[in-house]
Amino acid sequence: MKEFQKNEEMIYELIIEDLDQTISANDKIILKEWRSADQENEKTYQEFLLVQNSIDKLYGVDGNADASWNALAQKINDQEMIEDPKVRRFSLGMILKIAAVFLLILSVGFFFLSQDKYAIVSIPEDASVAQVILPDATIVNLNSGTKIKYNKEDFLANKTIEVLEGEVFVQVVKHDGAQLRVLVGDVEAQDIGTSFNVTKNEDDVNIIVEEGAVAMKHVNDDGNVLISAGKIGSYDSKTRQMNVALNTNHNYKSWLNKYFTFNSVSLSEVAAQLEKVYQIPVVVEGKALNEKKFTINKLHYQTIDSALSVISASLQFRVTKQRGAYVLSDN
Repeated sequence: MKEFQKNEEMIYELIIEDLDQTISANDKIILKEWRSADQENEKTYQEFLLVQNSIDKLYGVDGNADASWNALAQKINDQEMIEDPKVRRFSLGMILKIAAVFLLILSVGFFFLSQDKYAIVSIPEDASVAQVILPDATIVNLNSGTKIKYNKEDFLANKTIEVLEGEVFVQVVKHDGAQLRVLVGDVEAQDIGTSFNVTKNEDDVNIIVEEGAVAMKHVNDDGNVLISAGKIGSYDSKTRQMNVALNTNHNYKSWLNKYFTFNSVSLSEVAAQLEKVYQIPVVVEGKALNEKKFTINKLHYQTIDSALSVISASLQFRVTKQRGAYVLSDN
């Protein structure tokens, strides 16, 4: 393992192969051991993942790591960032380092920005779910249209992340140090457990606890309310009121895991939830079809096509795709 720690270019190559899904089984094991050997290694891997995702968005390359780096190299040449015009080939490590710097210049406010001591991660509305691993190994999953901010230089001393907008699911790794604080507008959520979902809308903040507990308080007040597992804490910024109730939204995490539960839910509501999670319009034609009820204990598919196939077989309707939208109509 020490040899790999010294050979950065080989590690970079394994990371690229892993992102491109061309890595061999043996190399996958080596990379996994390297990532788990040190938190800094995992942080490096996540930084490269962010770089590739950002390049994909900047240059319209979807899911192809080699094409991403090639697009970046071409852009660098176009921008005449290389002083020696005879130099046309770079080591993989050099391309990655240039990529990181180049993105910091071009992607301000777009996807990933390193601003002084702060890191800002911003996921566009039409992007896929993203994941960030913080310096203490806490995992933050970000829904589309989400922006977070944290102090990357002093995080371990002051474990705080700020949800500027959108929705996150936080999985806190057990530790003996300071508790994680999540700032959401006027509200502060302090982790006392393991995992919870945070949603910030224009006027409201909702926190659903999956495991453990979260203490929710106003940033200017000392008192707090405790949200235990299976409950939801809500904050209304207009009234400054906090409430805790039993969580009845079984699909609050569908955006992340694609698991759905429906109990006599109208097809119009089912379509609305599928549209939100899979990020593609779903239109239900006709009042009678909209009002049909659908029940299933567990619906779990990574693609909307598979999910609609199951629902259409149950409720007996036709699914067609028209102008980028799924249209549900009577047979």
